Parts: sequence; C-alpha cells; structure tokens
Amino acid sequence: MAGCTELINSGRSGAGEQLTDVRAIQSFADRYAFAGQPAGPDDVPLLRTYRTRLDEIAAACAAADLEVAIERLNALLAQTGASPQIASHDGRGPHIHVSRLDVPLATRMAAHFAMGLAWLVVAGQAGRVRNCESPTCNDVFVDLSRNRSRRYCDSRTCGNRLHVAAYRARKQAAR
Repeated sequence: MAGCTELINSGRSGAGEQLTDVRAIQSFADRYAFAGQPAGPDDVPLLRTYRTRLDEIAAACAAADLEVAIERLNALLAQTGASPQIASHDGRGPHIHVSRLDVPLATRMAAHFAMGLAWLVVAGQAGRVRNCESPTCNDVFVDLSRNRSRRYCDSRTCGNRLHVAAYRARKQAAR
C-alpha cells in the first residue's frame, strides 16, 4: 500500500507533482518492482487520471463512505481490466499480478493499487485509510498500527513538527 499512498500523495496540492514525466514514473515503477512494458509518454496523462480516481477512493474510505468507495473501486478495476494471476519471475517467488504485462504501466499501477484498496474494503479495514492530521499536510496513509491510533503520515516530520510547536507554545506560555 505504500506505493498507492505515494502515488495519491504525489498528486495532492503541496506534494510537488512528483510524477510528471516518463523518467519519474519509470523510477517509481522500478522502486515498487512493476514488471512489464516500461513507461511511455501516454502514461503521464493516464496516470494523472488514475491518481485522481484513486484519491477519490481513498477519500471515500477515510470518510467511511463504503458505498462510494466500492462503486468507484469496481469501476476502476473494470476499466483497468484487472485479472489477478500468480506469477514468479526475476528470482522472485510467487506473487500476484493484477493485470497483464502488456498493458500500459499506468494501467497496471492503477489496477494494482485499486486491488490493494479493494482488499482493505473487503477485510473491513477501509477505516485504516486516513488523512494526515497535520494542518500543513494533505497526504493520505494506511494506518497499520495495532490500535489504529496513527495520526500523521510520518511521525518524524508531520508529527514531530506539531509536537515541537506545542512544546514551544507551552514554554512560551510558562514565561
């Protein structure tokens, strides 16, 4: 799910639009070991469209609107032609591919991430998809903590900033 949240967050305001060219998309795909055709120029606008749709699904999950999440997930899975298969290649053991290797990289990525979100919904874990509570962050993340208490996309950055600000405010008030 890290790849999914990274993809969604790359399109949110303030995130810097990191996936804006073929090289950046291919680098992202390499980091998450997407097999198949390399990124091409058509993947850039296609990925933007998929990213927007995945963001809407994540927002529906975070808002506990499962009807909307399921409707949009089913539509995206159908559009991407998701067809799960077990694969084993490049020294990797058996793993699941959710689309054919000959479809565009952006479509394979969208199918993979939609399937990950679908598994969360089916497992009753859609509420683990959250928005960062930092007022200066628009990122989304999957809370994998045991007690579902995670509040920030990254405790070292967003969480720490807020804790330091609160500490300084308390010190200032004590003076």
